[in-house]
Amino acid sequence: MENKNRKVKATKEKKVLSPLAPRVYFVVILLIASIGLYFSMKSDAFGIDHISVSGNTLTDAETIMKIAAVPAGENIFQINTAQHEKYIEDLYYIKKAKIKRVLPSSIVIVVVEKEPIFIVSDGGNYIYLDENLVAIKEQAMADTPSIPLLSNVKVLNAQAGQQIEVEKVGVLDMAYKITLELKKLGVIHNVSEFYMTEEGGMNLYTKGGSVIRIKNMKMFEENVQFIYTMLFDDTKPMNVELIENGKHVYKPVY
Repeated sequence: MENKNRKVKATKEKKVLSPLAPRVYFVVILLIASIGLYFSMKSDAFGIDHISVSGNTLTDAETIMKIAAVPAGENIFQINTAQHEKYIEDLYYIKKAKIKRVLPSSIVIVVVEKEPIFIVSDGGNYIYLDENLVAIKEQAMADTPSIPLLSNVKVLNAQAGQQIEVEKVGVLDMAYKITLELKKLGVIHNVSEFYMTEEGGMNLYTKGGSVIRIKNMKMFEENVQFIYTMLFDDTKPMNVELIENGKHVYKPVY
């Protein structure tokens, strides 16, 4: 009987003491983690010794790293990543930036650039425009053949980070609206060039060799389905002049 009472008493004491064990473990783990974090933030082993950039196509990595201003040698845990990301996103061609820590001592800057919708040919230069018609890049060679070229345009101003200014604003607006519509339909990749005519219209050149002559925006809007079909099945080169009521003029391409 006495042994039984002792067992019951021991069981009760165990039940009373057992809830303290997880708390003790938690405090110990927290203490170890705190000590580890402290030494990590003070250790030279975590000093930044390598910085790289990924996702960039419109500019060089050196420029992005310079703007990011991540200090080499700084402890990797002590840098304010949000602040340095903001520096990068202030660049007019960057849509989003993310700074990643790669232990023990590397930083990777991941950028998402603004996507050009077309390239304006201005003499010997090529100006890349984003979806707001803002100039995001200018160079002497068009190195992105997947983006349509807008040619025969007289550019008045194309300062980087600002909206482009051209002589014939209405035709630029027409090219812009056509590009957005064809992009939405998923066939813009089959357009190689928009050529502004002297009459204020637009000649659309396809990568398959066809030419679609569009007199004005109304003509485009009335024949969107027809233009979509030609671009979707861009295998038979044809010179087409769009006419009202669908009586288009077809000529072979030689």
